[in-house]
Amino acid sequence: MNIATKIFEMIETCREEVLIAIPKAGEELVKQALPKLRQLHDKGVKITILTSDRFDKNALKGLTRLATVKIKKGLFGGGIISDKHNVVILLGPEISHSNASEIIAICTDHAELSGFAREYFEYLLKDVSKVK
Repeated sequence: MNIATKIFEMIETCREEVLIAIPKAGEELVKQALPKLRQLHDKGVKITILTSDRFDKNALKGLTRLATVKIKKGLFGGGIISDKHNVVILLGPEISHSNASEIIAICTDHAELSGFAREYFEYLLKDVSKVK
């Protein structure tokens, strides 16, 4: 299963809340996920997106209609947490200083790792700027 398929599956099955942290390398993935994020928004699912300060500004404006969007300078990794228990951790090429656009992912529904991922996401949300 590829990364995009797993993420789209998590988005489709989400019922309450989705937390998304996405680096610049994942920008195309977000564009592909927009229709599914729109469906979540229409169902009343709470969506929070944390992104890199290098993310496309026009894409950010579109996301603000669907989610709370915040910017973290220097964000290099990311992930998605669906309903507090399904997690995909994304590592972009920024971490290896590579010019490639390949993203590596770790997927889990392990309770302790999911809890850690959520705590770390909340930690990253401190001292960020909100996109209006």
